[in-house]
Amino acid sequence: MFQIYRLLVTFVFLVFISLHCNGQSSKSTLPSRYQCGNANSPKILNGREVGIGEMAWTAVIQYRKPNGQQSFNCAGSLISERYVLTAAHCVSGIPKDWQIVGVRLGEHDLGSDQDCEEEGPFKLCADPQQDIQIEKTIVHEDFNATQKSHWNDIALIRLERNVIFSEYINPICLPIKAEDRQRNNTGQRAVEVGWSRTVESRMSNKRQLSTLTIQDQQSCKDIYKNKGVILSDTQLCGSRRKDDLICHAIAGSPLMQTVGGTHFQYGISSFGPTQCDASGIPDVFTNVAKFVDWIESKFE
Repeated sequence: MFQIYRLLVTFVFLVFISLHCNGQSSKSTLPSRYQCGNANSPKILNGREVGIGEMAWTAVIQYRKPNGQQSFNCAGSLISERYVLTAAHCVSGIPKDWQIVGVRLGEHDLGSDQDCEEEGPFKLCADPQQDIQIEKTIVHEDFNATQKSHWNDIALIRLERNVIFSEYINPICLPIKAEDRQRNNTGQRAVEVGWSRTVESRMSNKRQLSTLTIQDQQSCKDIYKNKGVILSDTQLCGSRRKDDLICHAIAGSPLMQTVGGTHFQYGISSFGPTQCDASGIPDVFTNVAKFVDWIESKFE
């Protein structure tokens, strides 16, 4: 039954994408809410691994270290056929001797060459991951990598070529409309997805999903002010359940909310408590709704 659901929503999604692309100008644009944000899943559960093909906008950034070793230290989200959204410190605040190699899309399990999962008597395997080189990175002009507060921690990665959307690679929606940007999210639940730090390991091989509650701005500012960190109104905070085994996703991971059945990205994972058991200290995200105009202004 789940396979039929998955195939149906994927077919509808690809039809919309096809209609959107025909006759489109060469300049990249953000997709409308009918062409993005399809989670490819009938429901969301708290604190679990994400199935392959679900939340297919997640991206992971590849770095090469001086010894030639490649690593995945930051994440991002696919927001159009050419652009990935991530945290500025993932491209601007990296060690000087590190090199950004590219972006991997369609990835689920970093410890496996091919992503497969069992579903009853069936074995479902995803299409091969796509490693795409980077044409350029665009870091917010007011980001300061030496500032503890990480204001304006947002960047775009322009890929070397357009991405072909599929069941395993498709974009997340951004809050383009005024009513979506101006939503009061305080006290509401939001979902974070990505390769996360867990109690057992530094970073999970498989994508994890965790539910947070959006915290009111002033209480979050007060908590961090006591730690010598001054937050701005372009950041938002999310608190986790005390029994959550997930600490927080790696930087650049998306924080999402569902509006009318469509997933919108409202946050970019920026920083948070260094210890997994730091209860009462919220995670800090870049507030995407505050930067939609900036994002669109950088599209080519």
